[in-house]
Amino acid sequence: MKLKWAFNSASVMKLGWDDELKLWKKHKWKAVELWFDKIKACMETGRTCAELGSQMHDAGITPIGVSPAVVWTASTGHDPKHEMGELTERMNVTLALGAPALTIVVLGKRGGDATTEYDRLADKLRKIADMAGQKGLRLNLEFLGGLPINGTMGSCIDLVQKVDHPALGMLLDLCHYYVSASHIEELQRLPEGKLFLVHVDDAQNRPMEVLGCEHRCFPGEGRIDVPGLLAEICQRTNYKGYFSLELYDKEVWELPPQQVFKRAAESVKAVEKGLRSKGAKKK
Repeated sequence: MKLKWAFNSASVMKLGWDDELKLWKKHKWKAVELWFDKIKACMETGRTCAELGSQMHDAGITPIGVSPAVVWTASTGHDPKHEMGELTERMNVTLALGAPALTIVVLGKRGGDATTEYDRLADKLRKIADMAGQKGLRLNLEFLGGLPINGTMGSCIDLVQKVDHPALGMLLDLCHYYVSASHIEELQRLPEGKLFLVHVDDAQNRPMEVLGCEHRCFPGEGRIDVPGLLAEICQRTNYKGYFSLELYDKEVWELPPQQVFKRAAESVKAVEKGLRSKGAKKK
């Protein structure tokens, strides 16, 4: 099984655009998932999305998406005008960069009636999906393990089903899956073609009782059987899209960027080898 890989810019959170671009080229990454704040920092110095997009195009690099944008729960009482303004800006930046998708996460508190909260969230997501669809964009809805709303894969699948919009699908992050009350058999409820993106990472070797989504590490260095889980996901969903290598971890951010890229390449090779081994055993 040969996977389509992308490098997630969040893995080197403290690295600026120009230095990261050099490392993408040096380490021969052909697809990347971009971090919005880094793009915004470039724009604040007078650079344009068209310029950044041209740099990627000239280097033969495909932007597969931009992360993140926030959708707030109704019970949080966030200013709706500000929320929609932020979402619109991030959609427009995504479009201007030539990327096809924007990742969205749900933040905020949950009211006393969870069912009502989810119904209101689904209505809001449907409107946001309409906005994205009109721009020709897709929305990757990522569940974040441990949060009171959309904190499990099952809840995310429920939302995708309830919203029922062609522009909205699920983003499955291995660590968020592993540390939350998520179950692989729930993928049978995900409508066909609604797995939009997979984030590949690992969970640190800590006791499960204290393990959180903030405890990530390079694939193959932690608790998760990454090749086994990826093989199961692909088998159950027939997923053919990108696998974005994301090391959203403060300890990783402190490493020299060159070391992060080197270990990322080693992780990809180890995962591919594990997948080949599992494929051979099945035969």
